[in-house]
Amino acid sequence: MKIKTAIAFLISIVFMVVGCTKTVKTTPPVTKTTTPTGPIVIPDPLPNTVDKTDTLKVMAYNVLNYGNLCQGSTATLNGYFRTIIQYAQPDLLSCEKMTAFPVTSTSSDNLAAVITDSVLNAVSNGRYAYATPTDLSGGSNMSVLFYNKQKLTFVKTETLYLYLTDFDLYKLYYNDPNLAITHDTTYLYVVLNHTQSGTPSTTRDMQVSTYMGDLRAKFAYFPNLINMGDFNTANSYEAGYQSIITSTDSTKRMSDPPFYPDKTVKYPAEWEDNATAYASELTTSTRALSTVPNSCGTNGGAKSWYDHIFISPWLVKGSNYISYIPNSYATIGNDGKRIGVDINSTSPQVNTSAPAAVINALFQFSNKYPVSIKLLIKANRNAYSIADPTEKN
Repeated sequence: MKIKTAIAFLISIVFMVVGCTKTVKTTPPVTKTTTPTGPIVIPDPLPNTVDKTDTLKVMAYNVLNYGNLCQGSTATLNGYFRTIIQYAQPDLLSCEKMTAFPVTSTSSDNLAAVITDSVLNAVSNGRYAYATPTDLSGGSNMSVLFYNKQKLTFVKTETLYLYLTDFDLYKLYYNDPNLAITHDTTYLYVVLNHTQSGTPSTTRDMQVSTYMGDLRAKFAYFPNLINMGDFNTANSYEAGYQSIITSTDSTKRMSDPPFYPDKTVKYPAEWEDNATAYASELTTSTRALSTVPNSCGTNGGAKSWYDHIFISPWLVKGSNYISYIPNSYATIGNDGKRIGVDINSTSPQVNTSAPAAVINALFQFSNKYPVSIKLLIKANRNAYSIADPTEKN
């Protein structure tokens, strides 16, 4: 009896070992990512979806009271602007300091329509449109967002803050080729800036700090978000600049790409008092003299860095289908040799950072250098994305 019991026991052990060595069925491989709440699993691509990547070129440009005739006729300026756009090919373009115009007008005084029709679409076979602008503050100038409608669709404009001008938040989404299958939309938000210039920085500090507070109250964490334009900042110490890049919540800190993630320059930064250290990033001014080519705008050559494009943590990390392309930040037309001289000066050397016609157009069109970045967009193939934060009113 004991022998039978022992044999039965041995047989059960053998079965247990054999059972444990069987191949275990597994689910298909998955890719893991991280959200503010921890790791999650991304499903496999859906049938009939396509694998595609795209590049989104973003450009911010102070257009020096375009439309007020100070620099000449709009038709003349449009010729220079077409040359710049043909070269830069932006998919997302902000124009700051446009002369204020009736936003509902359908006549020639709608300057957003003039730029769309006579500049952007004149060189692109009708690819561009403009997002709904506002002028609720009744300011003398305004900012307008233009976009490549083949790549992006405009959703809405929301005014964040009114003080001397409107600070608007624009919502768009990427025209993903798989959207009809996944029904999962990749959104992109953009804030435009033209802050108060001059010394002290009190007014612009209040402007930026206020709407950044509103943004942080609006979103539990920042989505795919760009904050760009002319900030008029003299250094990184200013409270307005600090309100963008600092926060007790790391998901709500924005990055200035040359500082991070590119790390080509370092904080703390004094670009107005130490222009040489930031020669390639300087955006003010393209002109050395106050009378050439006209008496509009500032002079002194490249001397400060007022224009920036800030990006959210999602864009830095590529958390949700859109990511900043490292080292793509550029000050268009600035070869790093322009301190105190014209953009098209032959001294200390000829500016070959762009074709001669573009360099001349930048000199004629505005006293500011435009700044740009590139974003990489991946098509959504699996009907999954990290949830965009709920927009609070």
